[in-house]
Amino acid sequence: MNATEVERLVRHVIVERALPFTLLSVSSAPPRWNIAVRAETGEVVQFPIADGRPIDMRTAVQDTLEGQS
Repeated sequence: MNATEVERLVRHVIVERALPFTLLSVSSAPPRWNIAVRAETGEVVQFPIADGRPIDMRTAVQDTLEGQS
Protein backbone atom coordinates (compact mmCIF):
# COMPACT_ATOMS: atom_id res chain seq x y z
CA MET A 1 0.00 0.00 0.00
CA ASN A 2 1.10 3.57 -0.54
CA ALA A 3 0.47 6.61 1.69
CA THR A 4 -2.67 7.66 -0.20
CA GLU A 5 -4.21 4.23 0.23
CA VAL A 6 -3.37 4.14 3.94
CA GLU A 7 -4.90 7.62 4.39
CA ARG A 8 -8.05 6.44 2.61
CA LEU A 9 -8.21 3.33 4.81
CA VAL A 10 -7.89 5.36 8.04
CA ARG A 11 -10.47 7.93 6.91
CA HIS A 12 -12.86 5.16 5.92
CA VAL A 13 -12.61 3.53 9.36
CA ILE A 14 -13.20 6.90 11.05
CA VAL A 15 -16.28 7.69 8.95
CA GLU A 16 -17.74 4.17 8.88
CA ARG A 17 -17.45 3.71 12.65
CA ALA A 18 -18.40 7.37 13.40
CA LEU A 19 -15.26 7.75 15.50
CA PRO A 20 -14.41 11.17 16.97
CA PHE A 21 -11.09 11.60 15.15
CA THR A 22 -9.61 13.58 12.27
CA LEU A 23 -6.66 12.19 10.34
CA LEU A 24 -3.57 14.39 10.65
CA SER A 25 -0.83 12.37 8.98
CA VAL A 26 0.40 9.06 7.66
CA SER A 27 4.11 8.38 7.30
CA SER A 28 6.03 5.34 6.24
CA ALA A 29 8.65 3.81 8.52
CA PRO A 30 9.16 0.35 7.03
CA PRO A 31 7.95 -2.17 8.03
CA ARG A 32 5.14 -0.08 9.47
CA TRP A 33 3.07 3.07 9.02
CA ASN A 34 2.88 5.79 11.64
CA ILE A 35 -0.58 7.31 11.98
CA ALA A 36 -1.49 10.56 13.75
CA VAL A 37 -5.10 11.59 14.42
CA ARG A 38 -6.68 14.37 16.44
CA ALA A 39 -9.43 13.45 18.90
CA GLU A 40 -12.43 15.76 19.30
CA THR A 41 -10.89 16.77 22.66
CA GLY A 42 -7.90 18.18 20.75
CA GLU A 43 -5.54 15.46 21.90
CA VAL A 44 -3.20 14.06 19.24
CA VAL A 45 -3.10 10.27 19.16
CA GLN A 46 -0.19 8.58 17.38
CA PHE A 47 0.16 4.89 16.72
CA PRO A 48 1.97 2.49 14.37
CA ILE A 49 0.37 -0.19 12.24
CA ALA A 50 2.26 -2.97 10.52
CA ASP A 51 2.50 -2.82 6.74
CA GLY A 52 0.69 -5.85 5.43
CA ARG A 53 -2.62 -7.06 4.09
CA PRO A 54 -5.21 -4.26 3.91
CA ILE A 55 -7.74 -6.21 6.01
CA ASP A 56 -5.17 -6.67 8.78
CA MET A 57 -4.21 -3.00 8.64
CA ARG A 58 -7.88 -1.97 8.75
CA THR A 59 -8.49 -4.16 11.81
CA ALA A 60 -5.45 -2.66 13.56
CA VAL A 61 -6.64 0.91 12.85
CA GLN A 62 -10.19 0.12 13.97
CA ASP A 63 -9.09 -1.62 17.17
CA THR A 64 -6.69 1.19 18.07
CA LEU A 65 -9.13 4.02 17.43
CA GLU A 66 -12.04 2.30 19.15
CA GLY A 67 -9.77 1.74 22.15
CA GLN A 68 -8.97 5.46 22.24
CA SER A 69 -12.54 6.76 21.92
